[in-house]
Amino acid sequence: MCPHCHFNTDIVKRGFYIRASDGLKIQRFNCRNCGRDFSTQTSSFDYRLRKRRINQSVFRMLAKGMSQKGCAHVLAVDPQTIARRITRFGICAKKHLRSFTSTVSEVVFDEMETFEHTKLKPLTIPLAVEKRTRRILFVDVGKIAAKGHLAQISKKKYGFRKCERKKALNRLFRHLKRISCPHATFFSDESHHYPNQIRRYFKQVKHMTFKGRKSAIIGQGEMKKGGFDPLFCLNQTAAMIRDNIKRLTRRTWCTTKKIERLLDLLHIYSFYHNQRIDGVKRPSIFNCSVSN
Repeated sequence: MCPHCHFNTDIVKRGFYIRASDGLKIQRFNCRNCGRDFSTQTSSFDYRLRKRRINQSVFRMLAKGMSQKGCAHVLAVDPQTIARRITRFGICAKKHLRSFTSTVSEVVFDEMETFEHTKLKPLTIPLAVEKRTRRILFVDVGKIAAKGHLAQISKKKYGFRKCERKKALNRLFRHLKRISCPHATFFSDESHHYPNQIRRYFKQVKHMTFKGRKSAIIGQGEMKKGGFDPLFCLNQTAAMIRDNIKRLTRRTWCTTKKIERLLDLLHIYSFYHNQRIDGVKRPSIFNCSVSN
């Protein structure tokens, strides 16, 4: 199929070229419908990437707690080389995450919190996992307003901050509606944001809530102190996310400057996390197309 006009007829071969980065022979084509040329690599993940040999290393480093500059320093490349790959990794990882079609019967969901640039600009991270396997089903990011004593300071310094929690939760429940069975069981804490949304999207599901408990120092708030934790599968996964994404690990440096890059990294880690659960040793993310 032509990546430009999307026609799959009147396409003919038009020679080939030798890719300079690895010496691979790449077939060229010409579309007689739009008259434009393309090749087998035009819509591929590594289209026009020169240092394809570092893709696997960059992916694993990002999913195991290294920063962008840290990856660039270890691999002796420019930081922009890593930044370009994060965007492509994020697109492909999101496609893999959204393509999960197996029907789930038990879902645990909640929200993590972080910030962009400063604590005066907090963010919410809706997260849903399958209870039995701990597979990550959905992750997203939305802006929220500062709370407590920071609310007035934030409003004075940065003005009104629109809350996107409702939109993020709508995306979460729309996705869960697509993959959950009609009589599924949902587990969450007693947040007042959830019941109305669940009633809006689901008619027959069972929603079980549990009172939130005091957090432990370990896991930076995700893990709970002592005793049986009914939301353990989600809290443990959230703690793993915070530990393995560098910009969520610390509160004083390597913070998020762009929400889009944080979301890319969340999708990258979710893909890596799910592959580890499934027992897949080599990421198949590089077979993905980045075209829309």
